[in-house]
Amino acid sequence: MTNTLFNNSLRPRILFCLMFSFHLSFSKDVVLIDKDNPIPVAEREAIIILPGFGTILHTTNNQVLNFKNKGYDVFIPDYLSRKSLSNCVNRLNSFIVKHKLASYKHVHILGYIIGSWTINQWCQSYTLPNIKSIIYDRSPLQEKAPEILVKENSLLARILFGKVIREFSKTKYPSRINDSINIGILVECKATKLIWKKRKSLPKYAPILWGNKDFNQDYDDILYVYINHDEMYTKLELVTKDIFNFFKTGMFYNQTDKNKLNRDYFESFYNK
Repeated sequence: MTNTLFNNSLRPRILFCLMFSFHLSFSKDVVLIDKDNPIPVAEREAIIILPGFGTILHTTNNQVLNFKNKGYDVFIPDYLSRKSLSNCVNRLNSFIVKHKLASYKHVHILGYIIGSWTINQWCQSYTLPNIKSIIYDRSPLQEKAPEILVKENSLLARILFGKVIREFSKTKYPSRINDSINIGILVECKATKLIWKKRKSLPKYAPILWGNKDFNQDYDDILYVYINHDEMYTKLELVTKDIFNFFKTGMFYNQTDKNKLNRDYFESFYNK
């Protein structure tokens, strides 16, 4: 008799899930410091990158490639927890303390989707006076993914990401009031393969809103870019010019695309 749980059609999916779950559980911090830099830490600037669930598929290799040797010390913490958002916050705080990020002249932060939720929750309980700027990577499309996965592929979602994805799917964005910190919003306007595959399910969920105020976040500058969430991991070079310009000046390099782009977010999937 054939065991239906482990038949040939399911084995690749089960192996896939187990491999990715293992990877997420054993990620490592990435710290890029130029030890030969004669400038004292108190006069240097650091960048904290807070990647999200996409790390288990894409790793942080492209982020390292695009941020190393650019005049900043770069920190990519292994802050993601399979248990809860509060545990993500605690892991992030432990990383900040461990690496003495308060000793830098300025700290800049790039938060991917769950990274944006995490840093804002962290700011509710902790403080780092030398934070100069935060860029939030937002996507009206990809922010639907956790809820869709939890409701339509709950077992797969649980295996891949743990309990945290269900909590995240129900947690509203914890907005940060715009203060002395430069705040930028980078908006992805292109669908990932996951959203394309789930496109027929989208009408069942809350509307996809593209207005600048719909992000529920004060900002100093906003930029809409035609890339998808996967490309924020694999083709980060498409937006690094804007990211570094924001960290230096408080403004994105591209000062044209300040509203939703007049392009179909599914166009790259047509005729395939």
